[in-house]
Amino acid sequence: MQNYSFNPQIHSRPGAFSPPPPRPPTTPLGVQGSNDVALFPLFKAVDKRGMGKLTEVELRTALVNGDFTQFDPHTVRMMIRMFDTDRDGTIGFDEFCGLWGFLAAWRTLFDRFDEDGSGTISYDEYSKALIAFGYHLSPTFVSLLYRTYDKNGNNHMSFDIFVQSCISLKRMTDVFKRYDDDRDGYITLSFEEFLTEILRQR
Repeated sequence: MQNYSFNPQIHSRPGAFSPPPPRPPTTPLGVQGSNDVALFPLFKAVDKRGMGKLTEVELRTALVNGDFTQFDPHTVRMMIRMFDTDRDGTIGFDEFCGLWGFLAAWRTLFDRFDEDGSGTISYDEYSKALIAFGYHLSPTFVSLLYRTYDKNGNNHMSFDIFVQSCISLKRMTDVFKRYDDDRDGYITLSFEEFLTEILRQR
């Protein structure tokens, strides 16, 4: 089952990628990789305004999960923030190529941890993924984290939500590391510093 693709009218998916190590793709500082001209027809098909840039609405309409449900709006906004290098609030073709490759790498990881081939990630599969990513978290916290994103409470996390949760966890980890100077696993923050970091994650 395809866990993410473009809309049902376009039956395409990223090209084959060699399996990456069991680590999450790093948050890009900019568009990585070169333009892929093969992606241009896909980009053009969802560029409804013909402006050469995709709005949040266009990108959300384009990206779907394996069951053809649209990506969660927060995931789409997260992708735009990550790949909108010129900060104009849209995704140009160069940025689109980087976004597509990034999701393709996550797709490879998602399929690896989707052990039962259900097209979703269960709590047990999620726990194993976090361990493989190098996180050593208590079962209580992992359960809380999973339930936070498994909003329907059906023990099924879709591809877009899996990506969203892992990127959010990575960002929070990076924030913690900035303050954990002695690497002892404890930090001290003022109330305003805490609020500032929370706001930056929005």
